Amino acid sequence: MPSRAAIRMKPPSFSVSLTTASQLHDAIDRLLSLLRADASHAPAARAIAAAVASLRPPSTLLSNRILHLLSSHPATLPDALALLSSLPSTDVCSYNTLVAALGRSPRGLASARALFDRMPRRDHFSWSAIVSAHVRHGQPRAALAIYRRMLREPGGSGADNEFTASSALAAATAARCARAGRELHCHVVRRGIDADAVVWSALADMYAKFGRLDDARSVFDRMPVRDVVSWTAMLDRYFDAGRDGEGFRLFVRMMRSGILPNEFTYAGVLRACAEFTSEKLGKQVHGRMAKSRTGDSCFAGSALVHMYSKYGDMGTAMRVFRGMPKPDLVSWTAMISGYAQNGQPDEALHCFDMLLSSGFRPDHVTFVGVLSACAHAGLVDKGLGIFHSIKDKYGIEHTADHYACVIDLLSRSGLFERAEDMINTMPVKPNKFLWASLLGGCRIHKNVRLAWWAAEALFEIEPENPATYVTLANIYASVGLFDEVENMRRTMELRGITKMPASSWIEVGTRVHVFLVGDKSHPQAEEIYALLKKLYVKMREEGYVADTGFVLHDVEDEQKQQDIGYHSERLAVAFGIIATPKGSPIKVFKNLRICGDCHTTIKLISKIVQREIIVRDSNRFHHFKNGSCSCRDYW
Repeated sequence: MPSRAAIRMKPPSFSVSLTTASQLHDAIDRLLSLLRADASHAPAARAIAAAVASLRPPSTLLSNRILHLLSSHPATLPDALALLSSLPSTDVCSYNTLVAALGRSPRGLASARALFDRMPRRDHFSWSAIVSAHVRHGQPRAALAIYRRMLREPGGSGADNEFTASSALAAATAARCARAGRELHCHVVRRGIDADAVVWSALADMYAKFGRLDDARSVFDRMPVRDVVSWTAMLDRYFDAGRDGEGFRLFVRMMRSGILPNEFTYAGVLRACAEFTSEKLGKQVHGRMAKSRTGDSCFAGSALVHMYSKYGDMGTAMRVFRGMPKPDLVSWTAMISGYAQNGQPDEALHCFDMLLSSGFRPDHVTFVGVLSACAHAGLVDKGLGIFHSIKDKYGIEHTADHYACVIDLLSRSGLFERAEDMINTMPVKPNKFLWASLLGGCRIHKNVRLAWWAAEALFEIEPENPATYVTLANIYASVGLFDEVENMRRTMELRGITKMPASSWIEVGTRVHVFLVGDKSHPQAEEIYALLKKLYVKMREEGYVADTGFVLHDVEDEQKQQDIGYHSERLAVAFGIIATPKGSPIKVFKNLRICGDCHTTIKLISKIVQREIIVRDSNRFHHFKNGSCSCRDYW
């Protein structure tokens, strides 16, 4: 035992006298959480280690507890290594503690491997720790090699269990090695390790990340026990893969099986509802959340705000936000971004001011929403002021997305010289969103020179994206360069790039009605076209003249007017007027950006029929009412 003279340690907020082994154990318990959070408790930990070293001989249990304490913080990890080499008696647990601790840091991985190789004996924890460490630090193939070495070593297969197998499956997933993954699947089945839920989950995750979602589903269906975490993970896999229909069907099956969704389940389903633009389904999910009280959490509440923002329903989004007991930064950011996307920049900036007055500190994502609001409203001075405050006031480094927003702001406003200077001097590499923003501004102002510069950069980043080719062709067409338009077409043909067909859709009752340009396949096509003809007569009385600059073909004006007269969004709007109650809002979604002439047309239609018409295109929402749009003709 230590001498009866007390060993005292006085780091901040910690003081204890040690005279017995039980007091050593108590001090270790108290120090563990303190040291993890604050390195100032390192002297206390070292003093306890000295007390243990004075025992003759110290017990292996007490030695291992001290090793665990010293290895819990990087500041005392060297002390743990020194103690290990001085201990007269160690066991496999002694080494495991340090291998795991060293493996937490990329700089400690080599030391962890060296210590692992020196171990006189290894158990399943040893192998699992070293395999996981290599996966964690980007060396999955080395991790697989270590796992195979375990199986080859005498007695190594005895260490093979659900933990080592799960680590190996994670390695195969990270290495994108489908063959190794299939071999591991066969191996765990042969060994009978596949009864464990952790292994099942690792298998399903592996197949999903290999793009083999049906195999992941097969694994999921065979799982002996499926809890809410398993169901949520499988739902997310479907939604991430764009297979929303199957994801929604699985969600219904989950509800019928008696498994209660948690906030993470609901958040994933709500995000899918937002992307799927199924308002009716989203409201049904919201209703279930309200009954289960899950919506009280910030995580699920933020997903609801995001969903209603995506539906263009900022009134309901705000009601959800106000109903949250304690909104967090994510919730505030969702409101700001929602207002920005719905053409309500004043509300977005007011929300930002409210966020600041509530004591929250904005992060880089919040600023993307605020800058986006400024860009859509043309608030150049306000936007630039906020951009400079990100670093000067809040100490946040500008990201490529921040620069993209500012380039969007400048190029929409026609300030191309300032935009070009910023791109040439910015410290981070421009991303695809920045170049797309510049290209969009060039389309508005018909700036052919910078449009080609932006397009060249986008051809390098994403050469197969048809939007760049089409936008550049539109710019050429708008200034009468039809030879260049034809060159762009030939380039697309040579590269095998096809233009994504424009489509618009509207949800009426329980059905979603989809329209293509010039579409006559709808059962009510005759009625739709007849209504549009009547509306065009009234529009011409209002002074409407078709803007044929939005047609790429070099054809006669009469043909151009026919081409743009039956764009998909116009057909969807006309059907909405026919199929929905008089006076009710009409909500249409489009997969591409709305063209300028359709924008003018729908403004006039909203005035003629006295209906609010909401169109969400690939960029933002347009709320048309009484002949004007929420974007103020600035988008």
